[in-house]
Amino acid sequence: MNHLALPLPDPQAPLTTLRCQALAGLVDRMAVQDGRTRAAGGPADPAATLARIATAAGLTGPAEPSEREEIRYVPTPAARDRVGADQDGTWPQSTASRHRKALRRTRGAVFTFPLEDPGAAEAALQVFTTDWSPTPAGCAVAVHPGHPLSDGLPAGHKSAFTGRYCRHPLTGDLLPVWTASWVAPEFGTGAVLVNPGHDATDLAFAREVGLPVRFALLPAGLEEDPEHWPSPPVTGGGRAVRTGATDGSDATAAGAEYLRTAAARGLAAERTDIGAGSFTVAVFAPDGPQTVHWDPRRRTVPDTGSGVPFRVVPSAVLAAAEPAARHADLCVVAPSSGAESDLLALRLLLAEPHLGPLPPQAPEVVLVGPVAGRADGLAPDVLELTVLTGADPRETLPLKPQQTDTAQRFLRTHAELVESAEETPGEADEATLKAAAQIKSALRNRHVKQAFTLLYRMQKSLAKSQAPVSGALSLYEALTHVLAGLPGRRSETRRDRAWQLV
Repeated sequence: MNHLALPLPDPQAPLTTLRCQALAGLVDRMAVQDGRTRAAGGPADPAATLARIATAAGLTGPAEPSEREEIRYVPTPAARDRVGADQDGTWPQSTASRHRKALRRTRGAVFTFPLEDPGAAEAALQVFTTDWSPTPAGCAVAVHPGHPLSDGLPAGHKSAFTGRYCRHPLTGDLLPVWTASWVAPEFGTGAVLVNPGHDATDLAFAREVGLPVRFALLPAGLEEDPEHWPSPPVTGGGRAVRTGATDGSDATAAGAEYLRTAAARGLAAERTDIGAGSFTVAVFAPDGPQTVHWDPRRRTVPDTGSGVPFRVVPSAVLAAAEPAARHADLCVVAPSSGAESDLLALRLLLAEPHLGPLPPQAPEVVLVGPVAGRADGLAPDVLELTVLTGADPRETLPLKPQQTDTAQRFLRTHAELVESAEETPGEADEATLKAAAQIKSALRNRHVKQAFTLLYRMQKSLAKSQAPVSGALSLYEALTHVLAGLPGRRSETRRDRAWQLV
């Protein structure tokens, strides 16, 4: 099976990013040494990948992009449900636990608003709400600018009528469908029922665009004569009014009846919404390596070549939208600080049903602790070996002279061993084979510090001999190649044979 070792960066910590890259390199070399084929490490065309995500799930961003503003991925309810229920494979327990805590669960109901136009691509609007007791007074539905039913917002506008109407699931009334900048695409279904009589935000919107203000609830005891007409918004329950059979019922009983009625028509169902927020997948930058076409009206990447070209820096998590990653034996090396952001975004992308089949198994996850200290004056090879081997992945790594000196001595001695032509023909003895097996086992279990300590001990033993045994040197070079990618003088075939011998 193909494999892919994917490092995720920590934008705020270059040394932690280097540590992730070094560990991913180790995982990659070991997989190749075991005979697996390396898959592509990222999207071949990030712009096309972003367009694919925009079509299959959702993207959102600014109306007028400027430097460092973000393009964000909005997971679909289906992907959020999969991850929220742990139905996307067996992820490491510690990672899955952190993700469960990061996801927001909100009890409510989804009401279906059939569209008036039977020829529309979408048959209905799904609206999630946490309080449906005032539902009969709703006068419109609002969607976010990138919603499939939206044509976006003209420059400088916060709202626009889409020209579409939908049916109220309780009354059958036609409600206009509006686009509004204040609708959050990541909450619920990205569509909300506008109910100005019972919500302050909806009231402000209604007064801005000229929507009617109706009431379906009044405070208990309030008379309905003109002297006591209520001032909107009426919130906090009350009794049902002007709703027909439910008039006089308290808000809870009225809401239960509305849900029962709509559900009997196949137009409502209780639901616990899994909220995941949105995630950065690219950043606008004048010197970015990729060009995307951006639709400022809909605030997303269009699925055609239209739009305004902007330069962006794509995120590593985009690889999760590529077939090569979804079909590979995937190992993700991520900063611990990004477990609830980039790693969760990658997991949700893998769970998106319209990006391809669910991967056959959850990826291996290696969480990496931060690197503390400064690396001023350190040679790149010394620094990389230190961040790789100075501590096991989950541990915080303090950069200390003792560790960097050890890495420097190891590299110097390795160069001397490789350059020396003195060796004795023969196979490695039992003690060397046992030590090599311990190192290989430590590498497989990601105990990198232990593997390096044992390999350093083997290196010292070889360096003391004026003419080390050829078989022992082959084992040593195979192990140093896998651990740190260091060159040797043996051929790739001999190195592979030595690795398989262990």
